[in-house]
Amino acid sequence: MAQAAGLMALVLAATASTASAESAGSNDAATSLDVIVKGKITASCRLSGGGDINFGELTGGQQVEADFGLACNVPFDISFQSQSGGLAHVDKPRGEGQFSGRLGYTLNVAIPTISPQAATLGGTFASENLIAKKTLSSGEGIAKGGGRIQILTGRPEGAGLLAGEYSEVLSVTLAPRV
Repeated sequence: MAQAAGLMALVLAATASTASAESAGSNDAATSLDVIVKGKITASCRLSGGGDINFGELTGGQQVEADFGLACNVPFDISFQSQSGGLAHVDKPRGEGQFSGRLGYTLNVAIPTISPQAATLGGTFASENLIAKKTLSSGEGIAKGGGRIQILTGRPEGAGLLAGEYSEVLSVTLAPRV
C-alpha cells in the first residue's frame, strides 16, 4: 500500500511539474511521463499432511479418508507409489499356508483445481498397480487448496489373513510444472 501511495505521489508531482512548465510557456518541458511498474511471483508448490492411518482389526471392506494440504501456484504433477502393493504382513508378506499375507486396497484421489473454472483432478488406483508409480497431471490447472485420499480395503482371499501386524507406505510426490 505504501508503494502505491509513493507511486501516486510521483505521478502527481510529475503532472504538476509538467503543468507548471506548460503554463510558463517553456517548449523544453516534457509533455508525458512513462512509469514502468514491475513485479514477480515465484513459483511455489507445497504438500503437507501425512501420518499414520490405523484400520484396527483388518476385516476387509473398511474405508478411511484423509485430507492433505496442497498449495501450488503453478500447474503440477502428483504421484502415488506403494511400497508393498497392499497392507503387508510385517514378517510374512507372502503369507503362510492357506493364509494370505497381504490385503489389497483401492486408492481414490480428489484434488480441487482452478484454471479458470473450478474442476476436480481425480484418480482411482488398485494398490497392486501402485508398485509402479502412478501420476496425475493438473493440466493447466493450479491447486485450489488441498486434496483428499480415500482408501478402501479389499476382502481377504482364501482362508483369510495371517495373524499379525500389517503395514504399508504410500508415498505422495509433488512436482511443479513451470
